[in-house]
Amino acid sequence: MTKTHLISGVTSGIGQAITKRLQAKGERVVPIVRSAAHAEAIGADAHILCDFGEPQRVRDAVRDFSEQLDSFINCAATTIGKAIFTSTLEETQHLLNVNLISPMMICAELKKNMKDGGAILLFSSQSAYRGGFDDAYNVSKGGINTFIKCMALKFAPAVRVFGIAPGITLETRMTRERKADDLAPIKEQIPLKRFGNINEMAELVECLLGPAGSYITGAVIDINGGNYLR
Repeated sequence: MTKTHLISGVTSGIGQAITKRLQAKGERVVPIVRSAAHAEAIGADAHILCDFGEPQRVRDAVRDFSEQLDSFINCAATTIGKAIFTSTLEETQHLLNVNLISPMMICAELKKNMKDGGAILLFSSQSAYRGGFDDAYNVSKGGINTFIKCMALKFAPAVRVFGIAPGITLETRMTRERKADDLAPIKEQIPLKRFGNINEMAELVECLLGPAGSYITGAVIDINGGNYLR
């Protein structure tokens, strides 16, 4: 039977790479998108239409969704690129809505949709552990890590819940906005002397969704080239 995956963030970066990889296997992707055109662009035969900046509408949209799922993969995220001293309340609230509150609202409604043996995968970041310039972003990813533990207990034993915490990953919106001379000294500090790429992330996701990940729940997997060790 064809597997069905609910995925956010399919229009670029890691989410797009995951979508392409799963579709290449003949599996079905139902995207969460802000525009129906984004769903049409990946050939999806169904989608959920909502904006992660509006958590109540996100929850309502998922509540009305009745299909059975093999996985939910949350890749949608945003950044402010500012420290808390200069970011506005509106900017901070919007980031937390997109990165933390809306994923929580989706999970709150997914109990009815998840097949036994299914998985929920929420993307975190190494920034959840090491901190960084964008305080709100770091806090949102730390919240995701804690939420993963909570959901792993509540969805067990039928559904696994886990996360992936990437380091700096090329071909994403975040790295495209950074200058090369800003990234170069960071690369030299990474033990493997390079950044990750979106295809490596997608391959790890495919592995964890399969038999190799069948005993993993409540964990957040690091993939950062040794840039942050814990």
